[in-house]
Amino acid sequence: MDQVALCHYLIDKGLLHSQDATFTPLSGGVSCEILLVDDGQARFVVKRALDKLKVKDDWFADIKRNITEQEYLRYVGAFLPESVPAILYSDAEKYFFCMEMIEGGLENWKSRLLLGEYDRQYARLAGDYLGTIHRRSLGDAVAREKFDTLKDFTELRLDPYLLKTGSRHPQLNPYFTAEAERIASTSTCLIHGDYSPKNLMVGSGRLVILDCEVAWYGDPVFDVAFLLNHFLLKALHRPKDAAQILGLGLKVWESYTLAADTVVDGQFEARLSHLLPMLMLARVDGKSPVEYLDSSQQQTVRDFAYSVIPDSPKTLNQVVHQWTELVTAA
Repeated sequence: MDQVALCHYLIDKGLLHSQDATFTPLSGGVSCEILLVDDGQARFVVKRALDKLKVKDDWFADIKRNITEQEYLRYVGAFLPESVPAILYSDAEKYFFCMEMIEGGLENWKSRLLLGEYDRQYARLAGDYLGTIHRRSLGDAVAREKFDTLKDFTELRLDPYLLKTGSRHPQLNPYFTAEAERIASTSTCLIHGDYSPKNLMVGSGRLVILDCEVAWYGDPVFDVAFLLNHFLLKALHRPKDAAQILGLGLKVWESYTLAADTVVDGQFEARLSHLLPMLMLARVDGKSPVEYLDSSQQQTVRDFAYSVIPDSPKTLNQVVHQWTELVTAA
C-alpha cells in the first residue's frame, strides 16, 4: 500500500481528517517500516513488518510477527500501561497497526548512551519493567498459547545471532548450537526478544518499550543477556566511560532480580554468563553487527569470546570483571 492509498484508507477508518497529511519515515531498525502520520489534527505512528530485513545478509521473516507485536503491547499494557504505547487501530489482514506517538521529550536510550548520558534511573526502570513482565507471565497458560512463536524467534534471533555466528567460528560452533537448542526448548515466561536500548524511549523519568515483534513465550535469560550485551559493547566503544557504562548494566541486573523474583532460579546467572559472550560475538560476526565498533574493537570481542565461552564464568560480576580488564587494557 503506497502513501496515497494509505492516506485514503486511514481517512476511511476515521483516523485521519485530511488528504494533506504528512508521512515521515522514522528509524525502526532493520525489520519494519515506521511512519509518523500527521494531518494537523491527528498525529500517530503506523508500523508495518517487512518480509526481507534491511541487512547485508539475506534475512527473511514472517510478517505475521506484526500481530505478535500488537499482542505483546496489549498484554503488557494491561498491567504496565505506562511502559508501552497504546494501540489506536490494527489491520490483521494487511499486517500493520497504528499506535500513539511517544511525545513529551522522550528520546531513544541508545542515542543518549552514545552521547555519554548515563542516567541510572533508566537502567533501574529497564530492569524493573523486564523483571515484572517476566514474573507476571510466569506460568501463564494463556500467554504461552498466544505467544507460541518459536518459528519467528528462530528466524529472527536463534538463526541470525547464534547459529550464523557459530557457523562462522567452527571452534566455538558446538557451544552456539547447544545454546540455541537449550533456548528453543525453554518455555518459562513471555520475553520481548529485542529488549535493547534502541527499543527503549526515555525521558522525564519515564521509560517506554517499543519494537516487540520478536516476542515469544520462552527463555527469560535471553532478554537479560540481550540487554546487558549492549552495555558491555558500549564500554568497549567508550573505554574512558567503561566504569559508568558497566555500572548501568549491573544496575539493570540488580533491578531485574528484585522484580523477577522466582523467575531467577539457582542456575539463571550461570546461564546468563554463558550466553552473554556468545551474544557479544554475534554482534560482531552475526547477521546484525553493531555499527560503532572498529576492526580492532571487533577483534577484542572475538578474543574475549574465545577465552571465556569454553569455560564460562558463573556470575555476571566475573564476566564484567574479566571484560573490564580487557577493555581498559585495550
